[in-house]
Amino acid sequence: MRVLQRIFAILVGLVFMVSGFVKIDDPMGTAIKFEEYFHVFADDMAGTIGFMEVFFNEMAHWSLILSVLFSSFEFILGVALVVNYKPRLMQKATLALLVFFGFLTFYSAYFDKVTDCGCFGDAIKFSPWGSFTKDIILLVLLLVAMVLTPKKKASQFGTYGGDRNYTKDKSNPMQVLMVWLSIFFSFGLCYYALEHLPPIDFRPYQIGANIEEMMKPQAPCVNVYYMEKDGEEKVFETYPTDPAWKFKRMEILNEDECKPLIPDYYISNENGDDLTEITTTGTKLLIIVQNVSKINFEVMEPINNLIADVSMKDVKAVTITSDASDFEKFRHDVQLATPYYYADATVLKAMIRSNPGVILVKDGTILGKWHYNDTPTVEELTTLID
Repeated sequence: MRVLQRIFAILVGLVFMVSGFVKIDDPMGTAIKFEEYFHVFADDMAGTIGFMEVFFNEMAHWSLILSVLFSSFEFILGVALVVNYKPRLMQKATLALLVFFGFLTFYSAYFDKVTDCGCFGDAIKFSPWGSFTKDIILLVLLLVAMVLTPKKKASQFGTYGGDRNYTKDKSNPMQVLMVWLSIFFSFGLCYYALEHLPPIDFRPYQIGANIEEMMKPQAPCVNVYYMEKDGEEKVFETYPTDPAWKFKRMEILNEDECKPLIPDYYISNENGDDLTEITTTGTKLLIIVQNVSKINFEVMEPINNLIADVSMKDVKAVTITSDASDFEKFRHDVQLATPYYYADATVLKAMIRSNPGVILVKDGTILGKWHYNDTPTVEELTTLID
């Protein structure tokens, strides 16, 4: 039974480690998901429980801090379960986190609110019901492990008055070391990802990916047609030529596969004209500006210097922003000398986890991405282009 308990605890721990790792690799992405949940809860409470609406809207401002704490806690718990550090305490903490995650995934699935829970970040996508099922399986495994965990042992001697003493969970130095290493690693990786970029990019806009190719369907759509004749319904793989068959409905068998990886990628000017081709032809330096109110003007200086340098290298710099209301003033304030276009805020957040950020593109292929803290030199760009 002891072996079975360890197997179940390790399985749960490994899942928590993987799930936690993809979150601490990209804490900004997890923060975006937290913010989405808070706004959904606030909208659902609007007009019914007013103070809860205010509470969830306020919590949305704390999404990044909560992301770092929850993601790190999940990874640390996973390590603790695997190395068997303070098993009873860690299992109770894991149970609390699983119940929390289970509530979120059930809410998403039942009310069809958040279509992707972000349980494994952008690395692995789950449907809402798939996410909830995963949480239930983990919950069952954890509960079995908790039942099979040896109980506290009574010591040979009691205290005065007849009370019995119980031994505490004892941890060996290696277990303690592994847990402390996981703490430093998780918070350190979060810090690095926020101050630079996620070390592993699980999103479609990876270095080496081609934007134009990702805008196309990944595979041809496979359709079946439900037709009816004389009260009989039949399914056809190709549309029947017999006019006696009446069309009822069409179903796409590989709906996920035949969708583009980036179906919402669209670049436009202030009039809404489609100018997406600007980013998929020639060599472009894309300056991504998501929200001007959150940008420290000082970080724009090295970017402006880079823009001036690349102008002599046949590289055209353009700015893509989602902030239509304040961008013109911001552009003049920071002396951003590039033409600018618009894209959806969600698209820009997916392209790069930096505001502002820099992306080098050649004929639609992403050659490099940089956080504003790591603005490249023109020599670095030349090396990549050549």
